[in-house]
Amino acid sequence: MTNDGDYGVPGSLAKVLADVSAERAAQDAMWGIQDLPDGTGQERTAAAEEAKNDVAEAAREGRLTWRHILREEVLEAFAEDDPDALRTELVQVAAVAAKWAQALDRRGDSLPHQVKKARFRAIVDVHIVFVRDGAVLLARRAGTGYADGLWHLPSGHLEEGESVVAAAAREAREEVGAVIEPDDLTFVHAMHRAPERVGLFFAAERWSGEPYNAEPDKCSEIAWHPLEALPDDTVGYPAAALRAIAAGRTFALHKWD
Repeated sequence: MTNDGDYGVPGSLAKVLADVSAERAAQDAMWGIQDLPDGTGQERTAAAEEAKNDVAEAAREGRLTWRHILREEVLEAFAEDDPDALRTELVQVAAVAAKWAQALDRRGDSLPHQVKKARFRAIVDVHIVFVRDGAVLLARRAGTGYADGLWHLPSGHLEEGESVVAAAAREAREEVGAVIEPDDLTFVHAMHRAPERVGLFFAAERWSGEPYNAEPDKCSEIAWHPLEALPDDTVGYPAAALRAIAAGRTFALHKWD
């Protein structure tokens, strides 16, 4: 038995942790930063003790399952009100969940030395390029937890069941109050950002309504900037995309070694 976490199946732990990382990124893309109360406390100690006894009894009787073990770890976390102790318990929950996932991977492999790879899923974001008199519309991010204080194109994430042009039209309306028909959006650039982001850039050929800061809780200001003189404090990848668009290039990689 090895002690590297792979249990004789090379890459097993790395695969599970990569899947966890991808899922965390997807959660952030959907929900953003969530500052929620813990909702835990010592009033749940009895339930944790019951779960611990269930594990011991199941082990003695030869009917121990992953459900028993994970339930004990989760309920022990629920019973903690000290932040440091709670964090320790949550790490144990994550470790057991990862170990269970590895067991499922081993169970599903046709060959014992292989680890089945999950289908890769990219996170897709859409960006709207408004150009007027040689200037592009940028928004200064604020209060979002990502690139706050920097200039960025109006943009957002593709939602489930939504076409990319519908997403771009929605983001334009939500962020700068401009109404765009999807047919009035022209694809101008695609950028694959390491490791899991795909950005699609659409030029707005026409729109109705004068753009304004429609999300003051996420944006401190909007402004038109000359395409040939973008602000130094523009987020790196949209600045690179705009330069590529100006040069007529429809595809780029970003931060791939």
